[in-house]
Amino acid sequence: MRVNENSIPDQVSSTAGRAAESQRIQIDTAASSGAGVAASGDRVDLSGLAGRISQTMQMLSSQSAQRVSQLQRDFRAGRYQPDARQIAGAMAKA
Repeated sequence: MRVNENSIPDQVSSTAGRAAESQRIQIDTAASSGAGVAASGDRVDLSGLAGRISQTMQMLSSQSAQRVSQLQRDFRAGRYQPDARQIAGAMAKA
């Protein structure tokens, strides 16, 4: 690959100009839309949602652990008899 050193300053200047223009547009947009004003009324509360998700995940994990424990007990006691048709159907779907 060959680099033309004469074009590098033009490319850097062009990129810097675009970045400055983008920043100016973002500042103008924020000022005109009232961004940063505390009285805008917009609010996001993720902590409540995150708490509910965490509780649900813990409940599901607990249920899975209980199911695995029950299957282990059944297997060790010789009571675990899987349904071959159900297993074959699940394997065919996968």
